[in-house]
Formats: sequence, structure tokens, C-alpha cells
Amino acid sequence: MNRIRSAFNITVVCALLLTGASLAHAQATRTWVSGVGDDVNPCSRTAPCKTFAGAISKTATNGEIDALDPGGFGAVTITKSIWLDGTGTYASILATGTTGVVISLTANPDPVKMVRLRAISINGAGGGTRSGIRGINVSTVNATPVRVALDDVIIDNFVNEGILFNSNGGNLTINRSMIRNNGTAGLRVDSNGANLVFVTIGNSQLDHNVQEGVRFEDNVRGTMNFSSSSNNGFHGVTVISTGASQLEVANSTIANNAQNGIFSINGTSTIRIAQNEIINNVSNGLAVQNGGQICSNTRNRITTPTQASNCAFTDQ
Repeated sequence: MNRIRSAFNITVVCALLLTGASLAHAQATRTWVSGVGDDVNPCSRTAPCKTFAGAISKTATNGEIDALDPGGFGAVTITKSIWLDGTGTYASILATGTTGVVISLTANPDPVKMVRLRAISINGAGGGTRSGIRGINVSTVNATPVRVALDDVIIDNFVNEGILFNSNGGNLTINRSMIRNNGTAGLRVDSNGANLVFVTIGNSQLDHNVQEGVRFEDNVRGTMNFSSSSNNGFHGVTVISTGASQLEVANSTIANNAQNGIFSINGTSTIRIAQNEIINNVSNGLAVQNGGQICSNTRNRITTPTQASNCAFTDQ
């Protein structure tokens, strides 16, 4: 009888220990970071973590990490749907010698597959010059389409692209954001597979990058509205594709780029333009190569030198 009672007691103790361990590792839907936090904390409102990386392991899939106060919250690799929100604070990521945000959605199950960044500054500075690798890398690990939404995000001072979207299809939305002063393109999108990537750029600036402001490669469809791609070292906007990529640019400013304002390369690349200011670009306002197409509805203001657009469209 004593043996039975002892075995029962041991079973109860083990069950309690396992329950405690499970509760200790429970993930919250909303967690918090603070400039004076600590990653050993549970990332609650009253005991916040120090970094995004520390908080993400304690946040449930499709949950939210909010910044309580100003701080540098560190580079982070995101493996599940999440929302990083710095609204109302000076939330930043200083990514010296690394990539600010890597998006590799490998968590399973994760039916949403969406990452949202809001009101965060991502800076690649280090040692008085560019040091960070990329601001945001939506990596080739994403074998299925993912969705990324950026609102009020600043990406500045990286050795390579400000944003590289290189997964197998998905959606990228950029709104009220600045992508500037990066060592190659501000934004480069290239589907790493047969699935299309759909891009929406609105009310944003992609300026002062060493190469293009916007560069689309294969299997990309996009729109750019009420935005600028100016003062870049190569072209304002480039579409170079063997996968029938298309970009619509409207109500935007493409100015003062060191080569072409808008450049379409290869016969499967099409750029449609309407009601833009395409001015003071050094080589050409519009340029095509190897059968690329630029279609205009004639409501653009384009200063010389420029090639003429090689197709036209009319308002429906």
C-alpha cells in the first residue's frame, strides 16, 4: 500500500513539474520591449525585455511586440508571423555588421505567414560608414509566398540593399517609409521561384541610394504611387526580367538620378507611367534596352534628354 501511495505521489509531483514548465514557456499574444528592459524578463508590460530577439521567443505566432519607450532593440531573425510596433517611441535597430531584420518564415503551423513592421528606424551605420549587410532580407528560405507590410519605417546606411525580397512569391507593401543611402538598390525584388511577388509602394521615398531606388527582376508585379525615387547613383526605377515583370508608376517624382529615370530591360519587362514628374535625370528620362517596354498615357512631364516611350496606353 505504501509503495502504491509513493508511486502515486511521484506521479503527482512529476505532473505538477511538467505543468509548471509548460506555463513557464507559454507564449503571450502581446509582449513588450524597453530601452531599460532585460531579456530574462517575461516581456510583460511591467517586466519588458531588452531586444526584439529576446521577446520573439516569448511571443505567440501572429502576436505583437510593442516598444514601451525609446531604445535600440537589436537585429532580429523572424521565423513566424509577427508584428513589431514602435509607434509613439523612437524605436530602432542598429545593425552594425549584420542584417537588421531577416524574415525566414519556417514556423509550422503558420497559416497567416505575415510580418508587419511599424514606426521603426533600421540603421546600418558602424565605424563612421556603412557597415550593416541589409536592412531587411526576405530570404530564399521562404519556400511558399509570404506577406510583409512596412508602415513608417526608415531604412538607412546599409552596404547592400535597403530591402531584398527574394522569397518564392508573396506580397510586399511599403507605406509612408524612407529607404535611403544604401550601397546598392534601395529596394530589390526578385521571386526565388515560379510564384509571383506583388509589390505596393505608396507615399514613400527611395532616394540617395548608390544604385537604383527601385529594382524589379523576375516574376514581380507592382505599383508605385505618390512616391519618389530620386538622387540615386544609377536609375530611379529599373525592371529587368526574364519572367514578365511589370511595374506601374503614377503620381510620383523620378528626378536627379545619375543615369536613367526609368529603365526597362528585356522583352518581358513592362513599365507603365502616368502623371509623373520625370526630370533632370542625367542620361535619359526614359530608356529601353533589349525589347523592354515603357508605356505612357502622355500625362507625364519629362525633361530632356530622353528616349521616347515605345508604347502607349489610354485612360479607360
